[in-house]
Order: sequence, then structure tokens, then C-alpha cells
Amino acid sequence: MIKNEMMALVGGCTSEGTKVLAPENLKDEFKKITMTEFDIHTKDDSDNYDLIIEETPSDIIKIYEKLNDKGIYITTPKSLTDRDLFADLSKLFWIVVPFYYLDENLEAKPLVVASKKFHPQADIIRHRSDFVENTKYYTTDVHYGSFILPKHIFEEIIDVIKI
Repeated sequence: MIKNEMMALVGGCTSEGTKVLAPENLKDEFKKITMTEFDIHTKDDSDNYDLIIEETPSDIIKIYEKLNDKGIYITTPKSLTDRDLFADLSKLFWIVVPFYYLDENLEAKPLVVASKKFHPQADIIRHRSDFVENTKYYTTDVHYGSFILPKHIFEEIIDVIKI
């Protein structure tokens, strides 16, 4: 599934760490990054995660506290203009940027990265992203391009995101 690939691989190729809390259905996606082995947790049994991925947003403060000082959080907003979620994330995180993927019907579907330190475009880890195998959708270029938003969307959210 394209969404799973984008959530896991954008996160795995941006976070320099390897300790991940993610849904069970994302676990195998991290194996596509051939240059790195990840410590995947599917149950919240620890603290100090490098990357936390949720299908839908939960308690953002608890998520923030479970991440280490360079941690990244990825979840699914209601839309690319989900001002409420972006504003809430921006109160805590240093970087908050929406991105998208095209589903099987070529419809844009939203995701968001909230990070304590790393920017998903500026800090992409090329020795991970360039060595991703067996994907249906993800490439390094798609990673970069998924953060490029149409001007009218960008202008609608510029005051509630952090780039």
C-alpha cells in the first residue's frame, strides 16, 4: 500500500535513529531500506523513540514526550489544510510540514511530519533513500517532491506550519 510505504520510508529516510514505534502493518516497509536495520516496536513499551508513526493523531503531548530530542512524528491529517492539527503540532515541534502521496486513483492523500530537529527535505539521509528496494511508489525524488505544495494550499497554512 502506498500510504504505508510513504509513512515508513519518509520517516526512515529522515530520522537518523532506528528505534521506531509504528503500527504492525508498517513493520515490513522498513525492510525496504537495505542499508539500515530498524528496531521496530508495534506496542508502546518504551520511551526515547527516534520515530513514531500513527495512522491517526492521538495525544500529541504524550507523543512528543516519548520522542527523543531529535524525534520525528508522522501521522495522517484530515487534509493538506488541517489548520487545527498543524497549529497544535507547531506548539511543540520545531518543524511541521504536510506532504502527500497519490493513491491508486491518482488522488492526493495528506500526511504530516512533525520533527524536533530534522527537516524531511533538507536532512534526507541519501545513503538510506537511494538504497530502498522493492517499492511500488517511493523514490528519493518522490520523497523530495511530496513536500512541494500548490501555492494556494501553502498560503492557506503558512501561518500554522513550521518549515
